[in-house]
Amino acid sequence: MVVNSQRCTPKGVALSFVWAWAPGSGLLAAGWTDAAAGEDPALVQECTRLHAARSSPPGSATPVPVPFEPKDFFRDPGCWRAPDEVPDGSAHARRVWRALCAIPVGETRSYTQVAREIGSAARAVGQACRANPWPLFIPCHRVVPAGGWETGAAGGYAGNLDGPHADVKGWLLLHETRVSSSRPTAATPA
Repeated sequence: MVVNSQRCTPKGVALSFVWAWAPGSGLLAAGWTDAAAGEDPALVQECTRLHAARSSPPGSATPVPVPFEPKDFFRDPGCWRAPDEVPDGSAHARRVWRALCAIPVGETRSYTQVAREIGSAARAVGQACRANPWPLFIPCHRVVPAGGWETGAAGGYAGNLDGPHADVKGWLLLHETRVSSSRPTAATPA
């Protein structure tokens, strides 16, 4: 088995983003880990499990390519692209993840808005966001409480309401809105 992984740490962030893929299996796993840590054993175990599941029987799953390079995203969030497919999960989680992929860079939706869109409940949307196995690629950070993230209540990220993961969510939201608000739009002369 060949699993490739990359790690990048955005400036000013205490965590590194790590993603892994395998030839013939595509994107396997992604997540945030301690920037000072070495290899994440949980990520390696998940990659091994997913690679085995996608590798047998041969051709049983279409590989999902890495939709963009995270290091490029950390320079310019405008390069973000949704993955061709969402990972395995419950039917509800997959509906939520598809809805998240439709939120444009620099915009947010509340848990309630996403829930209404897919015919669910806000709490269930939050649970699917928490279970997102491909953070950044599936932008659960763009889902915030109804009061908006500008009030300081960004909501949870990776199951954490505070600490480095919550800090990363805030950083991602600021990074995306700063860059997207500085770009000219059709209504704004260049």
